[in-house]
Amino acid sequence: MKRAHVSYKTFYKHFSSKEDCFLALFETAFARTERTIRERLDAAPRPWPDQVVLALRTLMETIAADPVMARAVLVKAPVTGSAIADRYEQAIQGFVPLFSAGRELNPRSADLPATLEDALVGAIFWSAYQRLLVGEADQLNADLPVLIELVLRAYIGPEKASRIARAEALGLQPVLA
Repeated sequence: MKRAHVSYKTFYKHFSSKEDCFLALFETAFARTERTIRERLDAAPRPWPDQVVLALRTLMETIAADPVMARAVLVKAPVTGSAIADRYEQAIQGFVPLFSAGRELNPRSADLPATLEDALVGAIFWSAYQRLLVGEADQLNADLPVLIELVLRAYIGPEKASRIARAEALGLQPVLA
């Protein structure tokens, strides 16, 4: 609290514990990120693959824009305490419904594993976690095409997923047909 120039009295006036403070930080960061993604998705109707691209791009931009906050939320939160670890799991699961919507695009969606979306969400956040852990948040945008292809591949096939990922890498609008 010394580094923050906050007295114990002031701190405990606002928070019951350090974990309570960290949970408030976590909630604020995730709520802001979720709100930004939702606003961008709601701004204009778009095909499902474009929604995934926009959501992932927004997530990676948000993390890269404030790597200190992202490190606190994505690296420290899961090991800080059970309440925060549980809330972390709930928060990252916010991507599951978006990814699940892609099942409608796959004629063999019944053959897809029930845990597919959980695995994809885990891969996205694990990738960000790894970059933050080694201080490479600036590399997240370079990872974006790979993550896009990873998510889209099971739903729309490898060719379309690859084309969309390459277009993202080049900063172009993909042709979905």
